[in-house]
Amino acid sequence: MAELLLKEPIEEIHEKAFVRRFDIADLSTHGAWLMKRFAAKFPEMREQAIAGYLRGLIYDNEHAFLYQEHAVALAQFVHSPGIKPVRLVQERFVWVEDKTDKEQLEFAADFYDHIRQWAKGKDAERIIVCEDTDVPKSLIEARLGRVYDTKVSHARV
Repeated sequence: MAELLLKEPIEEIHEKAFVRRFDIADLSTHGAWLMKRFAAKFPEMREQAIAGYLRGLIYDNEHAFLYQEHAVALAQFVHSPGIKPVRLVQERFVWVEDKTDKEQLEFAADFYDHIRQWAKGKDAERIIVCEDTDVPKSLIEARLGRVYDTKVSHARV
């Protein structure tokens, strides 16, 4: 038999993460690290208020609250105001338990495949990403294609 010589190493095949909708029981599973992330982001909020907020999102059809073994994601369906409203999905967060774990980040990128499917089901025109994510932009682009950067200007009231 002739040997096959490879010029480039074979790319490792990524096994897709098991993703499902978040449920009440998952608050106890992910609660410790998830609450720490919320407390760091919103130090003025009490833990009970955060838990209540998350419980309210679990069965809300305007939100996709997703779960993996070491990561969570939240996306929201939004109607933009205006004379011609735009239907879009906005990433609220995609967080991993350990931001330094490359495998957790790779699996968390799989959330974007699920968010895209959910957005298609909602007939959304766009997905706003890179809002609050631990996943590197290159991994997001590997799932969604090119990600366009826009500039948003705002003033404080």
